[in-house]
Amino acid sequence: MVEADDDEDKDDTSFVEDDDLAKLNKLDGEDEEEQAVKNIQKEDTTGTEREMLIHRQQQQQHTSNFSPLGLATGAIAAPLATKPSPLLSSVNEEEGGYFSGRKIVHTGDSDISGSEDSPTATSMNSTSSLNRRKKRKLRTREGKIYELLERQLGAEALKSQAVLGGIKTFTFEWPYELVLVRHGQSEGNEAQARSKRGDLSAYTPEFKKKHSSTYRLTDKGILQAKIAGKWVKENIAEVFDRYYTSEYVRAMETAALLDLPESKWLTEIQLRERDKGKMDNISWTEKNEKFGHELELRKRDSFFWAPPGGESIADICSRVEHTFITLRRECANRRVVIVAHGEIMWAFRVRLERLSQIRFHQLQSSKDPRDQIHNTSILWYTRVHPKTGEIFPYFRFLRSICPWKPEYSAPGWLEFERPVYSNEELLESVRTVPRFVNNVEKDYPQPFH
Repeated sequence: MVEADDDEDKDDTSFVEDDDLAKLNKLDGEDEEEQAVKNIQKEDTTGTEREMLIHRQQQQQHTSNFSPLGLATGAIAAPLATKPSPLLSSVNEEEGGYFSGRKIVHTGDSDISGSEDSPTATSMNSTSSLNRRKKRKLRTREGKIYELLERQLGAEALKSQAVLGGIKTFTFEWPYELVLVRHGQSEGNEAQARSKRGDLSAYTPEFKKKHSSTYRLTDKGILQAKIAGKWVKENIAEVFDRYYTSEYVRAMETAALLDLPESKWLTEIQLRERDKGKMDNISWTEKNEKFGHELELRKRDSFFWAPPGGESIADICSRVEHTFITLRRECANRRVVIVAHGEIMWAFRVRLERLSQIRFHQLQSSKDPRDQIHNTSILWYTRVHPKTGEIFPYFRFLRSICPWKPEYSAPGWLEFERPVYSNEELLESVRTVPRFVNNVEKDYPQPFH
């Protein structure tokens, strides 16, 4: 672990006041995610188990290098168990191990060690002490990835380029950092959680007239948003170059409660939540009574399934591409924070990490809460290696955090790469799917004479 100043060598949630957590724990009812983890439907894992077995065999052949070999699953982890498990539990969650199919490249914060922070004799004089205080202040304001960039590019070059709004001359088009924050618990989250327990008291005539775009945060959601804001400011940065939020009320409320200084939020309609169509703002009971058949179809393939009149996950994956265009056109080599919704954040994951359909199903059906996107969960993407400072042309590192429930956070920085397959690996994946219809013999192509 790197050395840190006294005020930084703390647990990630040490800044969260006891009374905030106490208030959160006293609030009645489970949030939507906790209930969802208990009720989630287990997907058919026959194909994924075969793919994971292939990956383990490949991983044994490539122990010296980390590569995106997880067949159709985007670099599945390699816990060398005798029995494949669709839950992808990690054997080693230390640095260099694996979690949820990704290599853990760093378990601490970004590598911010430096001579100015070392408690040497020279650091005791007033000038050095002042430099250390200035450095801590800059680190808190600009963030730790910024410091790595400063080392890599040089302070003057960094200040004159796009990070601080200068002329864009770098060839890389993606932002250096992209921070996604899900909104806090909303009226809709609480109403759905209650209805899954058989309590329909939230679905009053007044509430049922609401469109889901107008959901407010609950008291629990407000506390979650404040705690998330503190975590962002303490662990990522106080300031960003661009601030985006969904136009939905619960996202705008969360964005404001993050309390990021100097923020100038831009609302973006493309970041709205997935359209639920005719299933919008109805109880779990009513969904099952009116749309039981549709819900059965969802079990067949939740990635391509769309509610009547609504959007599929595949649809919103296409929608987030519009945001990508904006990010690359207007936010190259900058730091961006976005407040949005759970399924929009899943779409970001699918496209940024190149998750296959199978890998998406594995993660969504996982019973490990660290694989889920909870209220005010944070997905922190960067192109900068969080330990070495090496800059990549695309996002390559992810840290997933649940500030108000640290045990729901991933164990550290995860590395991902786009998977590449050989012909045989593609065919091995295809063979996991049964074929029920074939040609009769007379329809076979005849040899050419």
